[in-house]
Amino acid sequence: MGDIWVVGIPILLVDVISPVLLAATALALTGNRPIANSFALILGHTFAYFVMGILIVYGLAELLTPVVDFVVKGFVDPTRINFIIGFVLGLVLLALAVRVSTSAEMEKQSARSEVNQHKEGVLPSFMMGATLCVVGMPFAVPYFGFINEMFRFNVASKPLGLLVYNLFYALPFMLIPLGYALMGKSVVEKLKALNQFISATASWFVPLLFGVLGLAFVADAIKFFLTGTGLV
Repeated sequence: MGDIWVVGIPILLVDVISPVLLAATALALTGNRPIANSFALILGHTFAYFVMGILIVYGLAELLTPVVDFVVKGFVDPTRINFIIGFVLGLVLLALAVRVSTSAEMEKQSARSEVNQHKEGVLPSFMMGATLCVVGMPFAVPYFGFINEMFRFNVASKPLGLLVYNLFYALPFMLIPLGYALMGKSVVEKLKALNQFISATASWFVPLLFGVLGLAFVADAIKFFLTGTGLV
């Protein structure tokens, strides 16, 4: 299973940049029993993330197999229908590039609202972490990418791969309450500043990524229809 981490670690580094979970952890540190509640929040999110991964691997894999086979064949020997699909996908990605900033902001505001309303305590914090995970799953593109790579690398024990991924995903967030225990409330202000930087960066980087991919798909399809060959 070691080979997958060549691509798994870069995916994990992108995935762990989570403004929502970071903000929720910072907020948990401002209430009663801050260390216990923040640990519970992170554990709840991690547990739900692992369970969602298992459901995807064993619940959707069989349903998606025909689609994956079609896509793979399209890359190896593309036909007109593949380029038509690529053109439509490119338009969808361009539309997402326009709307993703608003959608991400709405998701973050919804998450903030839920965190602000939840009751304090270890169990409510655990449940809130799980809720934030489920709410944010549509945006978990790196996680989906890692699951896809497990199939591509033919990982024998996918639950073990997901478990290792989730443990390493949780590790940076676990360091936050540990830092709070050592440094006190000054950690909270540093977290708020870091979260603002991450949010500002994501607000332009993600739409840019979608836009570039969308333009590539559209240009590839147009070149095929004009010349009979794609860009690659």
